[in-house]
Amino acid sequence: MSAARLLFAVHWLVCAQLLVGTEAQSWSPFERKTLYEEVELSASEAKKVQYAAGWSTQSDTELLVEIKNNLPGPLACHGATVHLISGATVSKSFLPRLYVPNAASRQGAVGGVKKGQMKDFSVLCHCWKKPGDTACGNPSSK
Repeated sequence: MSAARLLFAVHWLVCAQLLVGTEAQSWSPFERKTLYEEVELSASEAKKVQYAAGWSTQSDTELLVEIKNNLPGPLACHGATVHLISGATVSKSFLPRLYVPNAASRQGAVGGVKKGQMKDFSVLCHCWKKPGDTACGNPSSK
């Protein structure tokens, strides 16, 4: 191998290491520093969120789940689980997560749930809190 090729290979490896090193991976120009953490809802917070489910007139196999947020901060809803009368379970992840601002409602859909076959359902939602806070907050506000 010639000296020029060896020097090029070493230079390339050093540059690649700099690009994929841990410091380079942990920084992003789009990253926004926040003190908030996404956490599960407490029992009292979960009571302030209203859930409803039903079928649209266009489909009797797609369950629409509506989430109404009565908390002071937004919600991130990750998915829904539907328990059928037959004992089977249908789960659906919301990708991207369903973002529900405070004092607003949003709908997500769970396919494969035929009308009249649902026993009950649940939705997994989180909110954001600063460490040590007991109330959900808004990480977008300053």
